[in-house]
Amino acid sequence: MPNKIGVLLPNGVPGCDGDTLRAWIRGIEDGPFSSLGVADRYVYVNHEIMMTMAAAAALTSRVRLLTAAFLGPLRPVPLFAKQVATLTVLAPGRVTMGLAIGNRRNDYEVSGVPWERRGRIMDEQFAALEAMRDLKGEDNCVGPELGDLEILVGGASDPALRRMVTYGHGLVSGGLKPEVFAFEAFGAVKAWEGAGKPGRPRLVASTWYASSEKTDDLAAARLASYLKNGGPPEPVLSGISRGKEGIEAAVRAYRAQGADEVVFFPLLDDPAELDWLAGVVADLPEIERGEPSPDFSLFAGGPSVEGRHG
Repeated sequence: MPNKIGVLLPNGVPGCDGDTLRAWIRGIEDGPFSSLGVADRYVYVNHEIMMTMAAAAALTSRVRLLTAAFLGPLRPVPLFAKQVATLTVLAPGRVTMGLAIGNRRNDYEVSGVPWERRGRIMDEQFAALEAMRDLKGEDNCVGPELGDLEILVGGASDPALRRMVTYGHGLVSGGLKPEVFAFEAFGAVKAWEGAGKPGRPRLVASTWYASSEKTDDLAAARLASYLKNGGPPEPVLSGISRGKEGIEAAVRAYRAQGADEVVFFPLLDDPAELDWLAGVVADLPEIERGEPSPDFSLFAGGPSVEGRHG
């Protein structure tokens, strides 16, 4: 099976304009990529996630559209459901909603949503999506009938895994070292098996990338800015995959721990960064997927990786 490699738009890179975003959208559509992703923040310079996804839907017809991840509880439940259902109409059969509750309190403060309710709100949002399947009438509907939709859930806490096996198709993991991703992937597989679900959950890993191999460049400064008010803590942070060898090493490491797809987050908005990545991805040999095999002694007595999204 060919490697599945996705790439996010630089919608979170400071100064990224509309022409640049459109160039990236077209480049991803025409490139060797399996998915086009968009990240979500409230308190940051990024473009709004669902408007960006709508633009991507209009400019593509092949590539899968992925939110990595959409912080659903920041939106009212009816708006969330209407946005998701509308996207499934705009890009039929191509939508993957990676959903998480997030770990930045300032996003919730600005949106006016109580931090303590974020998990309950997400449960309500999943229920709202289910109610929009197979609509039989027009009365009391908040949006179009929900189309084909893949759902991935972020996090490996008990609530996150419960949501995954109840409503989802797998796991989306963001910015974690491969050896830490192994813990989330292992938890997802075991929860799937424990719930008696058929097959195997889809496992998606992600990390940042840069073509430059200089460790003190603008890409490093951009990542530090992005992580200033939240994100994976240093002991579990994946860091930046740099240069051709860094990209291949990352794909091999995540694939070895069960990743079905590896998604790369850009730190610069120059379209040359996308062209470079496309060339590297096109030249990658086919890399075999393994199964999650976490080293349980690695974090004995150390920081927990659970609860970041739960």
